[in-house]
Amino acid sequence: SSGINAEWPLRPGGAQEKRDVIIGLPGGIYDGDLTSPEAQEAVKQVLVEFKNRASASGQLASGDVILVGDVVEVKEQVVAGQKYIITINLGVTSNAECSAAAEDGFVSSTVCSNTEDLGQHIIEVVSQPWMETKYIFGEFQDVSGPALASYWN
Repeated sequence: SSGINAEWPLRPGGAQEKRDVIIGLPGGIYDGDLTSPEAQEAVKQVLVEFKNRASASGQLASGDVILVGDVVEVKEQVVAGQKYIITINLGVTSNAECSAAAEDGFVSSTVCSNTEDLGQHIIEVVSQPWMETKYIFGEFQDVSGPALASYWN
């Protein structure tokens, strides 16, 4: 016997192996599961927070809607809670076609062809479901396309 615990959940060569190894490191960042309800809720919370901050900053005009594209990637990190590092295609548009299709101030890039307003951004959020304030919002970083960090900060 090599001394390795037979219960160790490794699957040779697979993404699961990499994830299990990294999860063993406190604070290690690993690929998140985009389909998990927790990750989807984190994305939803980030979008609502972005809308609230953009409105509060006075930069979101009355005809503007938030253009939501694909979530490119979600990374996760175990901190005091679960940290999500979300890479998302996001924008703000005043395009009439997009505004007409919007619901609650959001429009999907699948129904709004105004993609020149779409950029890529990284947003961090920590989920602490046991706390009164369940989500703590962190950094907002512009990666490419129209800058939106000023709407957040």
